[in-house]
Amino acid sequence: MAMRRMRQNLYLHFQSNNTIMKYRLRKPDTDTLCSTCRNYSFWEGLSMTVIEAKHLTKRYDNGVTALENLDLSVERGEVFGFFGPNGAGKTTTVRLLNGTLSPTSGESKVLGLSSRDDEIRKKTATLTEMAAMYESMTVMENLGFFADLYEMDPADAGTRIRDLLERMDLGDKKDFKLGSFSTGMKKRVQLIRSLLHRPEVIFLDEPAAGLDPAAAQQVNDLIRKLAREEGTTIFMCTHNLYQADKVCDTFGFLKMGRLAAYGKKEDLIQSVIREKKILVKTDRQEHSITVDSYDAVNGHVRKIMDSGEHILEVLQVRPSLEEVYFHYLGRQS
Repeated sequence: MAMRRMRQNLYLHFQSNNTIMKYRLRKPDTDTLCSTCRNYSFWEGLSMTVIEAKHLTKRYDNGVTALENLDLSVERGEVFGFFGPNGAGKTTTVRLLNGTLSPTSGESKVLGLSSRDDEIRKKTATLTEMAAMYESMTVMENLGFFADLYEMDPADAGTRIRDLLERMDLGDKKDFKLGSFSTGMKKRVQLIRSLLHRPEVIFLDEPAAGLDPAAAQQVNDLIRKLAREEGTTIFMCTHNLYQADKVCDTFGFLKMGRLAAYGKKEDLIQSVIREKKILVKTDRQEHSITVDSYDAVNGHVRKIMDSGEHILEVLQVRPSLEEVYFHYLGRQS
């Protein structure tokens, strides 16, 4: 009986490690809402495409095609990770989406507005890898200057600046000149600058570059908080697979101006699985086993147990995000 229960528990453990849980926020019955809430567009906006590109293409005058026929969409509150080697077209894509570059053909929309609409700049923010700020000014002077450019109310701007400085552990550095900061500290101030006016969409270029592990974790936490609690949509260009794996919901892989793959992490992993493998850890060794079907797992586990080994763990061997990256973009990238 104990042996049967042990086998059953192992099987359930194996199954639970590979169950994908999906939750859907259901719109409530309108009869339970007051007249104001019944007509409120919040419910319609919960699942909304915020960034959309259709056949987006950019060819320069020298004949170089930087981006060709890009189709993608990003939902409200998603963190989208955009990968590709240098020169793949990631920066061109961001410039087309935020309206600082005009496409050769195709179209893109952000928050329902054409990317060519100047109104987009009031509702979005872009943080480049080398965002310019004034090194001879203090942190507060810099952030106050940009708050004025965003036409923020002075009292609101002051509260917002102090809150963001505390979140990034820079509250005690507000009166220091930016030129005295390390690269990582400057990067945190630049991120704060991009968040001042509470943008609905943020385009980030390598947000954790130059940061130590503690500061990078703060940035990760802030990105997750913005997306989960405030519904901010984040489009993040990065080479940092470790960071992206922690914060991104959806991934896109760009190769030589073309979108090689795009989707949720689980779907991308499934797309590169060529054979089913399990790893059985025992008190003596590890067994790597290829199976025709996961239904056959119990049989393999039983044989190992019958040989006298004690099972410690049964795991499905799954490709990592790094393997997905190399599958679609190649080792040379």
